[in-house]
Amino acid sequence: MSFGVSDLFDVLLIWVFIYSVLIWFRTTASQRVVIGICLLAGVYYLAKLFDLYLTQLLFRTLFAVMLVAVVVVFQEEIRRAFERVALWGTFRDRRRYAGFHISDTLVEAVGTLASDRVGALIVIKGKELLDRHVDGGIPLQGRISKPLLYSIFDPHSPGHDGAVLIEADRVAKFGAHLPLSKNPVQVGTLGTRHAAALGMAECSDAFVVVISEGTGTIRVAQEGQLITMSSVAELKDRLERFYQEKFPRYAEPDWKRYLTRDARFKALSLLLALLAWFMFAYRSENVQRTFAVPIEYRNLPEGWVLEGVTTPEAMVTLTGSHREFNLLNPSSMVISLDLNGVQEGMQRFSISEEELRHPSNLKVYRIDPNLILVEVHKTSVVDLPVEVRTQGHLPAGLRLVGLKALPSSVQGRVPDDQRPLLGSIETQPVDLSAITRTTLIKVDLSLPESLHLIRPELPEVQVTVEVAEQEKSR
Repeated sequence: MSFGVSDLFDVLLIWVFIYSVLIWFRTTASQRVVIGICLLAGVYYLAKLFDLYLTQLLFRTLFAVMLVAVVVVFQEEIRRAFERVALWGTFRDRRRYAGFHISDTLVEAVGTLASDRVGALIVIKGKELLDRHVDGGIPLQGRISKPLLYSIFDPHSPGHDGAVLIEADRVAKFGAHLPLSKNPVQVGTLGTRHAAALGMAECSDAFVVVISEGTGTIRVAQEGQLITMSSVAELKDRLERFYQEKFPRYAEPDWKRYLTRDARFKALSLLLALLAWFMFAYRSENVQRTFAVPIEYRNLPEGWVLEGVTTPEAMVTLTGSHREFNLLNPSSMVISLDLNGVQEGMQRFSISEEELRHPSNLKVYRIDPNLILVEVHKTSVVDLPVEVRTQGHLPAGLRLVGLKALPSSVQGRVPDDQRPLLGSIETQPVDLSAITRTTLIKVDLSLPESLHLIRPELPEVQVTVEVAEQEKSR
């Protein structure tokens, strides 16, 4: 069995990812959508396992559409996940002990408001930011006290219908508006205040207390759930557990706290990560695969050309594991030969592993051919006139007035020893028998192998064939 350090980090990262997904699955309000995605993933895996070509093709074709759909459906959850990642470094908080000093004050105030059947909505901030979820509100930054809370939620107070936001031991805002939940099953007929409490608990890690104005019932919204409290003692217990989780009273080591919390989900995530590694990553045997790799020539001096390049690619055999080949992109491989310092004439180049651009985790077994010959020549720029060739004869009664090529000359590079042999460039023959009037036609050039055009996009010219009627003899 081959299991290295890189495999260990691979499994650990997948473990963290699977654990995050499981926790999200437990708390998200879109569990049915998550279940549907898992079912589709299972179908795709079975299609690969049993080599169902048409099903795999359908999934691959619709993958981009499905990815966009997932982003649209879970855009709020994805944004919240990124916000949580940004807060991972904030393990300790100055408010560590503040919650336990104010919990008694909060519980007593809530108990009194409930007994008097005064509606109230109190949001206690966790670690996540709440600003983007809250509209309006009046800044206060007042120290928490029972008289302050009684005055805010007094029915005659202008801000009693809104929510109170508590940060540390301060009332940060009052009269704030919260997002409404879209979960009709939990909200039922409880009203807008309860929908706002649940909505805030769905999009943040806040602890929300809501008091029913009609019945005086105390409910807590947390992690997307709306729970009825049987007594103020139960409320106090839940509130202190919230503070202990978000801002621990005791300086317990972070690593110990994160290892012991949600132990079942962590164990299941580790099991799934190991299973995924064995299914998709682990291969004990090495294999060999051969690829056609293109050869590129770089650093050719200015004014030099390659002649007689008969080996545009080489067959390269690599060896490695199945997993390493699955990560390989064959189009990224190339053989790069350095022509800096070449000399006139035939050149011999040896191809070794150093000239091959390939992943370092795959070993080179063979390169065929490993020796190539290339002819290199120094060239000069020439300006050659274009000569129009013709074949056949004009129809009876017509005479040829003139032939004109546009452009009338072309520039190119030729080896120095071939320069005296080139006087002009001829076109492909123009068939005069098909000409009935003055005509403009496109004709290809007959380029000698030794000529390299400066503008290779001009392999043809426009030829004007000018004709006129023959004069009748008297």
